[in-house]
Amino acid sequence: MTITATVKGRQALFEGRLSDSVQRLWLRYYLVSRHARFMELLQQNIRPTDHVLEIGAGSGTANQNHFELRGKVARYVGVDPDENVLQNPYLDEAYRCTSDSLPFSDESFDVIFHYYVAEHFEKPMACHRETARVLKPGGLLLFQTPSRYWYPMLAARVTPQWFHEFYVRHFGSGRTENEVFPTYYRFNDDRAITKQLESCGFTCELEHQSVAPGYLRFSRLSFLLGVLYERTIEKRFPALRGVIIGVARKRAAVHIAGRVEQSITKELRPA
Repeated sequence: MTITATVKGRQALFEGRLSDSVQRLWLRYYLVSRHARFMELLQQNIRPTDHVLEIGAGSGTANQNHFELRGKVARYVGVDPDENVLQNPYLDEAYRCTSDSLPFSDESFDVIFHYYVAEHFEKPMACHRETARVLKPGGLLLFQTPSRYWYPMLAARVTPQWFHEFYVRHFGSGRTENEVFPTYYRFNDDRAITKQLESCGFTCELEHQSVAPGYLRFSRLSFLLGVLYERTIEKRFPALRGVIIGVARKRAAVHIAGRVEQSITKELRPA
């Protein structure tokens, strides 16, 4: 079984506007798609009999990623707070809702995944509790999200939303301003991820992966500086790499420790 993530119907090495010189550099240094490792994990862990839920499925159109799972699993469901999810042609079922209030009965799914969504969780603990509720015992949660310590994410945390929209409009990956959503980065480092998921009844394994310096695509020099940073600093310090990939398994008996939950909630409370 082959599963792909595509943008505009093709396997995506890069998206959006690139000069010819930057495109050549990208193809020279980054022949493997940023989707590749996550796709490998998804393919390894999904069976034809599984009921699968994607959190943050989006519309599946324009420059949004979509996953070609329909017909390869028993049931492929997507949720998103944006009403355009109801038009997503790649889903068996679509629901407009937030991830902290899922309209499903307990233990409905074998696999739940989200891809570049966790950075948008304003209340991550509520999302994890709902995920644990609707996931079967022994079920899997798979996710990929930016590391909060990757340099574009550090910049994003100290710049306003209008700057994000301006950057995407002029230098971005082809997304429209309507595809730029608020970010919180409350589930985007090893400590936060492990502590939150363990308190909600999961065991968790994490990987750090480097990705192409797409945020530095605006010139050949900036892109090369990003390559240099990735091949030196990120190589030595994995936590600074671009993305975190997680494989979490729900334990048979789930117990959310109130004291741990309260501690995490306090840590996540805005200053």
